Amino acid sequence: MLPGSPWVIGKSEQLYGFEYWGAGYFGVNDKGNVCIRPEGPGGPELDLEELVEAARQRDIRLPILFRFSGILRHRLRTLHHAFTAAMAEYEYQGAYRPVYPIKVNQQRHVVTELIRAGRDLSLGLEVGSKPELVAALALPDNQNALLICNGYKDRQYLELAMMAQRVGREVIVVVEKPSEIDLLLAISAEQGIEPSIGFRLRLAGRGAGRWERSGGERAKFGLNVAEIVTAIKLLTERGKQDWVRLVHFHNGSQLTNISSLKQAVREAAQVYVQVARFCPKLKYFDAGGGLAVDYDGSKTAFESSMNYTLEEYARDVVWILKDACDNAEVAHPMVVTECGRAMVAYASVLVTEVLSLANTFTTTVDVDAVSKQTEEDTVLNMALMLQSLTPKNCQETLHDAVELRQTMLQQFSLGQMSIEDRALGDQCYWALLNAINTVGKELHYVPEDLRRLPSLLTDTYFCNLSIFQSMPDSWAIDQIFPITPITRLNEEPKRRVVLADITCDSDGKVERFADLRDIKHYLPAHDLKPDQRYCFGVFLVGAYQEILGDMHNLFGDTNAVHVDVAPDGRMVFANVLRGDTVAQVLRYVAFEKADLMERWRHALEEAVVAGRITARQSAVLQRQYDEVFGDYTYLQ
Repeated sequence: MLPGSPWVIGKSEQLYGFEYWGAGYFGVNDKGNVCIRPEGPGGPELDLEELVEAARQRDIRLPILFRFSGILRHRLRTLHHAFTAAMAEYEYQGAYRPVYPIKVNQQRHVVTELIRAGRDLSLGLEVGSKPELVAALALPDNQNALLICNGYKDRQYLELAMMAQRVGREVIVVVEKPSEIDLLLAISAEQGIEPSIGFRLRLAGRGAGRWERSGGERAKFGLNVAEIVTAIKLLTERGKQDWVRLVHFHNGSQLTNISSLKQAVREAAQVYVQVARFCPKLKYFDAGGGLAVDYDGSKTAFESSMNYTLEEYARDVVWILKDACDNAEVAHPMVVTECGRAMVAYASVLVTEVLSLANTFTTTVDVDAVSKQTEEDTVLNMALMLQSLTPKNCQETLHDAVELRQTMLQQFSLGQMSIEDRALGDQCYWALLNAINTVGKELHYVPEDLRRLPSLLTDTYFCNLSIFQSMPDSWAIDQIFPITPITRLNEEPKRRVVLADITCDSDGKVERFADLRDIKHYLPAHDLKPDQRYCFGVFLVGAYQEILGDMHNLFGDTNAVHVDVAPDGRMVFANVLRGDTVAQVLRYVAFEKADLMERWRHALEEAVVAGRITARQSAVLQRQYDEVFGDYTYLQ
């Protein structure tokens, strides 16, 4: 697009990066609204604004988390196809078994949708605790699927796993520490069950990205090579070497650099072929999780991105493992992955409404009007700079403006300037910075201090959500999530904004946004219009966010809607999960409605006795208090 040409939808698609981070699932339709393609490019499209309106008509209020069942199915098929294609390309003789680690998103409707979609693909489950195992045991059974039991285990955990094996499930208990071997031997002797086990390898090499320290020799989980050798000797002495069915490793979540994966697979593949010498029934090679999601679309080794594709990931795992097995003359094993983030991240979109804004600078100032309102030299000089500003002197003017503002602040602090002049001076300062930012764009080379201005000249849009509940990784680890307006994408966004939530915490803000070249510290957005809803969509929040979310200020779970597409292309609300009410979140922290109601009644009765309110007024106040308990925790 040429500078100055009319704004078109394609500009918005490029500005917000849909084609880079969206994996084909998200785009902009002819109305200028965000559209969802649950089956990927070429499939049916759903208008996100129409989904919000359909929810509103059903009395489902914002904020809403939309989960798209079609994306879950498509992600699983895409993952499976990548591995089967790689195996066909390299004439790999084993097969592929995807496993979903339910810790990534334990919501029942997410897990059951994946199980249904993965029935023909032998999708298995991975659990890491007793509660997760209890849930997995009651989920629909697929006799060809694995049930991988990770995490530290006590006797009850192991007995539950063996119970599942007794009823016909293919359960593999992954040994995380040497003492679990002794406990398994004892339970086996007591119950007469021969378990299938795996070894979790603690790799020498570390991963890459934010979670690189979860791998390596100082990792929290797993056995080092010496401990694996000792475990094999113990099992062999007891005649139980046939128990060993799997070698597992995990090189850290969100692996950003493919080279770290290759290094890990090479090390683990050598462990596999060596263990196969002693354990004849070994047949699974579990590469764990780590397959990243490109949150910012940059396709780099940056912590919110990845410098490889799914297809490259699959080919590298298959080729390295095949090469090691062929050289050692070991049969090609079943390849298992636990790529939960890549399965579910794309499937959830959070929609939140803007409630209000706070301006941090004024766009324009009438210089003649300023001269009539004040005689303060510093203020007048700031206004005069606006008149003399040109692209040639804009950097010098910026330096002068910053120095003049410091003088103004000092004068005000010493009582030498009135509050009216201070307010006028601030308006002139921000107007001048905004003008400098505008004319600076005409320069062939924009100096660094001018390049920093857009991040400074931002408005704050207050949104009806809690960052701590719905985007906890944004707050806790500075995770970047793609965020865009969901409407008006056929209009040029002329504001630069940061987003703030409705918690009373200064950390409840989003000030880092996806960009191809660097982190962007503002989001382009449109002016708010009276009586017109303006919403943002937060994308790729399907992994970890719901289960990690906390209840800061007692803002609970949002409303959640599971969306599917009917055979005729119509959207269907397959499941609606109402968000937490005030009564529910209060109960989480041991406040019971009945007790609170009674305490409030006593307070009202005291007010009646004291003559502050009438008995009739107390009844109205009691009803109003009662009604709030059943309401959504977010604002109306």
